[in-house]
Amino acid sequence: MRKIFIIILALFFLPALASAQTMGQRLAGQILLDVEKNGEAWYVYPDNNRRYYLGRPADAFAVMRELGLGITNADIQKLAQAGMPVEGDLSMARRLAGRIVIEVEKNGEAWYIYPKDLKRYYLGRPADAFRIMRELGLGITREDLAMINRPGAQESIGLYSNYEHKTIATASGNFAINVITVDLADPKLKIITAAAKPHPAPDRDKKTAHHGAQPLAKFVHDHNGFAGINGTYFCAGGGCGAANYYFYPIYDTPTGALVNASELKYWTTGPIMVFDENNKFYYFKDSREFKSLADFESTYGVKIQAAIGNKPRLIENYMNLLIEWDIDEKQKTTKSARNAIAYKDNKIYLVVARSATVPELADIMKAMGAEYAVNLDGGGSAALYYDGEYMVRPGRDAPNAIVFSTR
Repeated sequence: MRKIFIIILALFFLPALASAQTMGQRLAGQILLDVEKNGEAWYVYPDNNRRYYLGRPADAFAVMRELGLGITNADIQKLAQAGMPVEGDLSMARRLAGRIVIEVEKNGEAWYIYPKDLKRYYLGRPADAFRIMRELGLGITREDLAMINRPGAQESIGLYSNYEHKTIATASGNFAINVITVDLADPKLKIITAAAKPHPAPDRDKKTAHHGAQPLAKFVHDHNGFAGINGTYFCAGGGCGAANYYFYPIYDTPTGALVNASELKYWTTGPIMVFDENNKFYYFKDSREFKSLADFESTYGVKIQAAIGNKPRLIENYMNLLIEWDIDEKQKTTKSARNAIAYKDNKIYLVVARSATVPELADIMKAMGAEYAVNLDGGGSAALYYDGEYMVRPGRDAPNAIVFSTR
């Protein structure tokens, strides 16, 4: 009977921009099985800690041989073979743990050095390699798998979206940015703004209710998305009376409820971005101008699809209109990961800027030619997801997010 080792990997905390060991580093050399999808298999290559899709038996065999490390006949004999009583050289086995080695002096036979028992498993024919992959694979959730990047940036998954990592020149210097572009003209596009459950308290005076939070990848997977970014500012600790508390309004697309609707009446709530069911974009520079869900749908004669409010505003009508007194000292001076959502030419831009202040983020949006742009929560909350993986890994869960789907 075939023995399959399934270990569900729980991810509690991974700093997005710190030097802590990444998921790819922790799982280097492992074969991973996506237990939440179709059992798809991936190999984490130790040389770059990236995951390679193993696909069908022939694909798996090709990938394993392509990433194999040449080894002499003498050295392969020093490694213990699975199912054989002869012990091997443990020091060599530890150095080669997780590697695929190929006997270059024989017939190119391939072996996998299993990290758990430090023994070599013969890959043989494609069917043999696929069987070994299944027997020795570790189960992994989709959220954790998204933490391990594939080789090369996934630049595009179709005509209507793309991802870039680039440097942009601004009035305040050069900045590295990660950008997802989504074309609102995509006929299959759905836009989802979603709150984790349970919903937050209805007003600022009720801060003791429990507030939900979850990884960005879960928001994306729950809504069959291909792209997403974390949303509003929130209180990550207990200093606000309740963990994950936030007062910014967000339309919870799955339930049709406007969370924190009572906050619309305050000018301090800030701007709101709205999308109707035809993916048309609307911008309200003051939450009081939005008034209410019913007023919007009555005024424009359309149903709302998604909406999110946050502050400060960055760009309005192509102009940098960031108000200095609308941000605190930390936003003004601390260089950190900074997030924004922007609109230009019927396209949405999801942006994470590295090592920037909020005023510098406004300069970045200006340099990108944004027509409208609003700040989102950054720092440890910063997360960006595209085509099955994190382009920016999160440092903590978020209470809400913006997701784009074509399903």
